[in-house]
Amino acid sequence: MLFDVYLTMKKHLAIILISFCCVTQSFAQDRVFARTYQSNVLPKGGFDFEYWTTLRTGKVGNGSPFAFGRHLDSRYEMEFGLGKNIQTAFYLNTYNFKYAMLDYTATSFPTQTEIETSFSNEWKFKLSDPVANKLGSALYLEVTAGSDEYELEGKIILDKRYNNDLFALNIVGECELETVVEKQGSNIVRTNEIFTPFEIDYAYMHFFGTNCGAGLEISDRNLVSEKNGWEHSVLFGGPTLHFNQGRFFAIFNALPQIINLRKTAVAPQNRILDIYEDLDFRLITGYSF
Repeated sequence: MLFDVYLTMKKHLAIILISFCCVTQSFAQDRVFARTYQSNVLPKGGFDFEYWTTLRTGKVGNGSPFAFGRHLDSRYEMEFGLGKNIQTAFYLNTYNFKYAMLDYTATSFPTQTEIETSFSNEWKFKLSDPVANKLGSALYLEVTAGSDEYELEGKIILDKRYNNDLFALNIVGECELETVVEKQGSNIVRTNEIFTPFEIDYAYMHFFGTNCGAGLEISDRNLVSEKNGWEHSVLFGGPTLHFNQGRFFAIFNALPQIINLRKTAVAPQNRILDIYEDLDFRLITGYSF
């Protein structure tokens, strides 16, 4: 009799544990960092909605052509788990840039606003797991199409989880085709330029229980152009906070520009403030369905 009760309790406990694992897997997010990607993918049928807000400010300083400059960018992402360690995502991107050009002959600096919209499609292929294997790994591909720019981005994603510590490394390469409009005399000339930015992103996070974590993200951003070759190598770094409660999660990161590691004739400054900003904040909020 007692043996039958034991078997019944064991069976019910097993069902509860399996159900809990399934629920946990269904609501699992594939990211805890704001900029550095992990190898995890959503399970088959998993769906996340994410909203990104990025404030980039401080385009003022030595070498900058701006008296004022601030970006406010938004990304609306729908992410789907397809099974077989594959996921895809679709993004609607909006970029709002408000600025004033620096003119020492002028008495005032009128502000101007540029707004751009683009669409992106992401694919991520998980190759190994950061817990079950010695090293987690994944391949990432993203295609972006906008009104005056087309971009292809690829990443090699590596990560490892040790107890409550997570380490991640991304090697990122891009190819951008951008339309440049210039005035030459009385003529307007449009040319297509190819840029190949590449960057290395590193991230660390320590988890305090299952609902929150704090860490650091570092990014080394480089630009290579047809005209000037390897122009610069700019280092950024700052703290990242992660929080999740049930199906909801939020990630916040502050990323100040630290120093230009590669000074060239086209980028001789310690910091690059015409292409990048002095300070970059990002907040990602999401919900798993």
